[in-house]
Amino acid sequence: MSIHLVISSDEKYAIVNALAFYDMYHTAKQDFNSDAKEQWQMCFREDNRGAEVVDKLATKIANSF
Repeated sequence: MSIHLVISSDEKYAIVNALAFYDMYHTAKQDFNSDAKEQWQMCFREDNRGAEVVDKLATKIANSF
């Protein structure tokens, strides 16, 4: 079964960064010192313009199936 989801450019970057963070965090490819944590927080703030962006994006993806 194929599912097509229309996403904006901003949503694409949020998804890519979330997956990259998930991979790095759970495979210990990066030491999560305070500098690394600050860099990921900056990515998160730039990807998510508003408090509900991640929740809305997750809901959009979850409801597409």
